[in-house]
Amino acid sequence: MPAVSATSDSARSGGWAGPDRLVLGLIVLVAVLRNLGIVLSPLELGVDEAQYWLWSTTFDFGYYTKPPLTSWIIGVSHQLFGHHVWAVRLPAPWLHLLTALVLWRAAFWHAGAAAGRWAALLWTCLPAVALGSFVISTDTPLLLFWSLGLLALVGAVTGRIAASRAMALAGVAFGLALLGKYAAIYGLLGIGLFWVFDRVAGGRHVSPASLLVFASAMVIAASPNLLWNLTNDFTTVRHLGDNANLDRQSHDPLNSLRFLGAQFATAGPLVFALMFGILKGGRDPVARLLLCLSLPVIAIIMVQAFLSEANANWALAAMPALVVWLAGWLAGRASSPARVRVGVAALTINAALSAVILAVTFAGSLGPLTPESDPFRRQRGWSQLAGDSAAALTRHDATMIIADRRAAAALLSWHFHGTGIDVLVHDEDGIPSNHFEQNLAWSRPPDPKQPGRRLIVLGGDMVPPEMAGVTWVTAPPPLVSTAEISHNVTRRIYLHQGIEDQGSGSN
Repeated sequence: MPAVSATSDSARSGGWAGPDRLVLGLIVLVAVLRNLGIVLSPLELGVDEAQYWLWSTTFDFGYYTKPPLTSWIIGVSHQLFGHHVWAVRLPAPWLHLLTALVLWRAAFWHAGAAAGRWAALLWTCLPAVALGSFVISTDTPLLLFWSLGLLALVGAVTGRIAASRAMALAGVAFGLALLGKYAAIYGLLGIGLFWVFDRVAGGRHVSPASLLVFASAMVIAASPNLLWNLTNDFTTVRHLGDNANLDRQSHDPLNSLRFLGAQFATAGPLVFALMFGILKGGRDPVARLLLCLSLPVIAIIMVQAFLSEANANWALAAMPALVVWLAGWLAGRASSPARVRVGVAALTINAALSAVILAVTFAGSLGPLTPESDPFRRQRGWSQLAGDSAAALTRHDATMIIADRRAAAALLSWHFHGTGIDVLVHDEDGIPSNHFEQNLAWSRPPDPKQPGRRLIVLGGDMVPPEMAGVTWVTAPPPLVSTAEISHNVTRRIYLHQGIEDQGSGSN
């Protein structure tokens, strides 16, 4: 595909053309509507969102299971807008808007003004982006900085940016993406593959020296978290191995097919089908670059799915390059009517899916389409539990809650923020498996002269859990917190009253 032509509509006007302004207005409008959905949605924070927020209250260069960038972003929003669910999620639609603008520029450099507009619209309407604009996750900053790195690389290959400068900028961008999510390491693999394939094809767009510049810049940008892991026993890196579950291998090819099938929902059915066209390759070096930054990501996660399991979002890093390629294809061959019709059909389907997702965020429910296993059940009922816990604390004259699991600890930490109530967890086996067990595990006070603290301990049974060093108060009986979180699921938690025994020792 050709580089941007001097006769393109944007070039002729010396700036933004009418279609550019229309597309910009549309994607900004979508971001505003998504922001409104966040503000009005009745859905509570998810467990991961609450944990990212909790991390954000203590600045660090790394946390138990994730690098720090998402929590930094949440922390800034929380400080600016206050203790609101919408303040935690607020950055998400605007970060995706920035990503759309970056990919617009990358596609513009690759294949012209029309390709840029296609890229912005395609990205905005991806179902994964529609959902990712409602919840705050580590994927969102990853995709923005990955796209910035992609833009710099496209600039190098098309001659828009000097090669050495472009590789340094790309390295910094991918390094910052690594601070968002470790999937950014695929960028280093993609650049290496591009260098090999480019050499085989007779190109010289990336030199060994520029590869070294890229890798060095990436390491420098990501160094805060790399050093944090070095001084914290590689806690976060080890968690990646736990997520992979490679110790419980299934070797099931159907898992790979299920993962690939899930990408049709992630990218949209017709859009993802069209993205397979990238496999045709071609002589265009930018197309080779886009292939190297997308296909290996999907292939690696398919292997992971075959070995054990894989979530659909684990390959999202492939989407920026695929969107830029598809935008170039749709704008190619003088924007043939057939391609435009296919593109419009694909975009219409995704726009409809995105509209449904937006409506669901406003309503906080799938309505009659709700499956037996309601996907939103984990985002309901926590305020009820917080209210019941507050009542139990008052009745027992206690200021400490001991949760039985990470989910309750994370959401109660959110609800009791700034109240003076301590939320800890009971680590039964003494081996930390999450942030709370590592940093906020309950233990008896070491001073034998310190009076035993009064506790409210959460559990799933009427019988209190086994906790050495706690005397249970059985009269009055424990309160029961009951919340209907879907049409066929009720969350029932018992709020046991306990008093620590005086004496030394710890769990």
